[in-house]
Amino acid sequence: MPTAPTPRLRPKRATTPLNAAARARLAALPISDDSSGSEHEAAALSSLVNDYLLETDATVPSATLAVEGSSDLDDEPNGDTSSTAAADMLAEIKDNLDPTGSSADELRRRLVFAVADAMRGLDDLRPNQSAFRCSVMSRLRERGHDAGLCKVRWDKLSGVTAGSYEYIDIIAGGGETRYIVDVGFLMEFEVARSTEEYEAIRTALPEVLIARPEHLRQVVKLAASAARRSIKSSGLSVPPWRKRRFMMTKWLGPYKRTVNSIPASAGTALGSSGVVAVCRTIVGFAPQTTVGTSSGFWG
Repeated sequence: MPTAPTPRLRPKRATTPLNAAARARLAALPISDDSSGSEHEAAALSSLVNDYLLETDATVPSATLAVEGSSDLDDEPNGDTSSTAAADMLAEIKDNLDPTGSSADELRRRLVFAVADAMRGLDDLRPNQSAFRCSVMSRLRERGHDAGLCKVRWDKLSGVTAGSYEYIDIIAGGGETRYIVDVGFLMEFEVARSTEEYEAIRTALPEVLIARPEHLRQVVKLAASAARRSIKSSGLSVPPWRKRRFMMTKWLGPYKRTVNSIPASAGTALGSSGVVAVCRTIVGFAPQTTVGTSSGFWG
């Protein structure tokens, strides 16, 4: 009696175009080790998957990329490096960050002044960035803003080192709008032996960032691509901490959010002016870093 043929198993369509190594690397995308951050992980992970695919030249069906839009496909690693392209990048960065640009909103402008006011008198805490951020967050909350500290941690990925980052966020507009506030934003884009093009782009970045995640995403994408070109033009390899995936994860990866500002042995700092900043990280907390241009804020 003939044996019935064994049915062929159809591969999963989402991973069919990827080889085994690529699938393994996708499976290792950074996630929080605590389930309390789950509500903030889906969008962040889809964003990072897109960035992974772009850096590795892997492909997936267009429907998958549509989660974050297909605009990232325009960011070619070896794209136009002409002065015209650099000028276009500068214009896009300013459009995404300038309070008077097309992406500006009134609430964002008000937050620029609120953050500047919260930072006033805290210069003695600046050497301790963690205490400084905590104190700024506490002042914002005291003044009626739903501010919190967002902590991002990720494990080592293929080609990307393990890392962590911390920034402030403000939930506004009745809980519908989130603004990322990074009081040390410009420092994250320092590159040795930088080109003139990259220095022009870096100079356009603010020291203190106040922006919605979608605007920040565009800025980091452009700045990281420019940094990559600058480094490679010097005959150097791009270090893991300067790759776009690493940079994106700092602000757009899965995060945990805390609003605690109470005395604790860890995280307490005292400046010479007597200013005290206290923060305590509690395991399992609910999830969710001068006004002008490069010398201050863009909001």
